Amino acid sequence: MSMCQFALPLVLPTLNTPKGTLLLWAMRDIVRKWRPHSLAESRGFREESLVLTEMPTISFVWMGSYSFSKSQLLNEVLSPSQQHHDFFIHWDMESGNFLQKIADGLVEISWYFPGGTEISDLFPEPIAVTNLHGDIESHWLQFSFLTAVSSAVFIVTESIGEREYELLSSLKKSSSKYYFILNCKNKKPKETLGFLNKLSSVLKLSKSLVLVKDSTMNNAGFVKKVKSTIGTIVNSSPKTVSLEAMAVTARDLGIQVDEECQACQCARKYTEEITAEIRDGAKYKRGMLSLQGDPWKNLAQLEKEMCQMKRQGDVAIEDYKSALKQKWLEIRRQHNQCDRTNGLTKFINGIVQLNPVEKHYFLKWMKFSLDNIARGNLSEMWADYKEKCETPGVDRKQLEELDKLISDSSLGVEHFMRELGQFYDAECSMVKEGKMEESQRQFSHLPCTAADLMLEGFPVELIDGDASNIPMSWVVDVLTHLHIRLGGRSRMVVITVLGVQSTGKSTLLNTMFGLQLINVAIDVRKERS
Repeated sequence: MSMCQFALPLVLPTLNTPKGTLLLWAMRDIVRKWRPHSLAESRGFREESLVLTEMPTISFVWMGSYSFSKSQLLNEVLSPSQQHHDFFIHWDMESGNFLQKIADGLVEISWYFPGGTEISDLFPEPIAVTNLHGDIESHWLQFSFLTAVSSAVFIVTESIGEREYELLSSLKKSSSKYYFILNCKNKKPKETLGFLNKLSSVLKLSKSLVLVKDSTMNNAGFVKKVKSTIGTIVNSSPKTVSLEAMAVTARDLGIQVDEECQACQCARKYTEEITAEIRDGAKYKRGMLSLQGDPWKNLAQLEKEMCQMKRQGDVAIEDYKSALKQKWLEIRRQHNQCDRTNGLTKFINGIVQLNPVEKHYFLKWMKFSLDNIARGNLSEMWADYKEKCETPGVDRKQLEELDKLISDSSLGVEHFMRELGQFYDAECSMVKEGKMEESQRQFSHLPCTAADLMLEGFPVELIDGDASNIPMSWVVDVLTHLHIRLGGRSRMVVITVLGVQSTGKSTLLNTMFGLQLINVAIDVRKERS
């Protein structure tokens, strides 16, 4: 829904819970990239998780009866000039003419992100826009939540009487700014304007905070007026809030948050014990995931030489093979003697000891946490890399060094799984060469665990893009256990998409087939040899 730019459900109505549910966990996967006007000249960009991004929130609500579509108005406000997109579902759109049987009381949220072009951007900074379905009097809890988290609340109404005045007067202690959109085509505005005058001192209203839609103004002119008002709000340094902060407010009001289940919180605790010590991805990999990087690359080069024999020279072929084999065994022996780090031990405990539901949450929490750690550094590096690529006559060595730095700084769940694969391969090598007894093995249960993860929908890496190497024993045994789990009915289908990096190939496959492929960029030119 997010990729298609549809508004997302933020607060579910009171169907199965007494006070509704805020959907925080459901949105943790969403990451957006944008270019604020402050970075337009440097051509930089920001890339963040939507859950953690602080931005102004503009809310739109109904009060009383209505005769025009608030959702349709929002679509027109958020759509660029000469374009139209249905972010919010409304009656007049295709397949939108259905009665709202369960949506009454639903709070939807959508976002606007600038592209860095002042001429075409509606607003210079990102904003969140929420939309409450139903009358605020019937859904006062949701309305109270929106008033607490919003920078501004637009109240759409056709009339304000004594009852509505008393209702709105209770908002005098609220810190949010209130705007009124009056649709005066069907009713006389005199009584409404009178009560608005009385409310002006209570809610600190001014004439600029009241937008009147009457017969003298067409729809295009009114949309332009609403856009201008929102632009003024954005430029006035409004309060900003993230979805995580909204969850705190929701809990205070008694609204349930979908992350509050025991399994999710238990998995989060496991994750925090691992990620609390991670500050720099490259440094952590060098110290705590030490079988990767140069050790694995050296092993890959040695295995390649064992197959190709390009550096044999005048040495007899059998002697050369024997020397290479001894070097290979020595490297594997060193790998096998490495101690498991504290973080890797906790990761193994997480995927082995937790029940299936907790394990699912654990791996997702690991992904979110590691991505957020890496993203802070990678955004600046990618911007620098793109700038250098566009610079005429740039030194290719600089690009290669920066490319390596980007690769070294990335850190994800796949790196922990790679480390397990290396430990497993080293152990298999020792057993196969008679250097270790079968009873001494510590990692023999891991392929079965990895096969279970694949059945639960998590990807297992076949080839490491950094070292260009396949841990054969690990991959073969994982797929063998998977084949056994499926009763010998497994089939392998290879699907690939050709294209330059960062064009959304993995995202396309994930969306089409319901997968969770990791978005890893590999420069094919480097791997052709």
